[in-house]
Amino acid sequence: MKPLRIIDVVKAVEAIDYTSANRFAEINAVVFDSRKATPDSLFVPLQGETDGHDYVQSAIKNGAAATLWSREAGEAPEDIAVILVDDTLEALQKLAEAYLNMIQPKVVAITGSNGKTTTKDMTAAVLSARFRVHKTEGNYNNEIGMPMTILEMPEDTEVLVLEMGMSNFGEISLLSRLAKPDIAIITLIGDSHLEFL
Repeated sequence: MKPLRIIDVVKAVEAIDYTSANRFAEINAVVFDSRKATPDSLFVPLQGETDGHDYVQSAIKNGAAATLWSREAGEAPEDIAVILVDDTLEALQKLAEAYLNMIQPKVVAITGSNGKTTTKDMTAAVLSARFRVHKTEGNYNNEIGMPMTILEMPEDTEVLVLEMGMSNFGEISLLSRLAKPDIAIITLIGDSHLEFL
């Protein structure tokens, strides 16, 4: 990841407010798992089965320099730069979009009921013969994983190969608006992941 100044993160996520005397300090990684926080990282407390805000002290202990925050401002920790937002997931997505615009790689987006991962790996392998390529790793193909893939992209990336998964209505639309692909591949449309569809 190309380092970002805290002030640039504040602008990208359209923060309500932030608390930091050191707005020009740099962030060199973004994490949503407090155990993976490193010195000078930005911690993104997401809400799922647990509330990531409950783990901000762990992120601070591991070196995080800043955190997004969507709880009451008065509950925010005082020993870290706090960036106040309405929704931490939405802010993560906005930050990824801003970072993508900064690096400006060609974007190849791959989706489909089956064959996404194999197609993504084959596409990245072929493109790597000529370009500096960054691709989705593991199952980082949803509304959290795809922004993380973008934010982990090295600044010299020429082609970004993104896998997009779908398990709910509107998910591909959201991911497509975020990634703005130059090339889109649909491997197959069939009965898959229908639990919420």
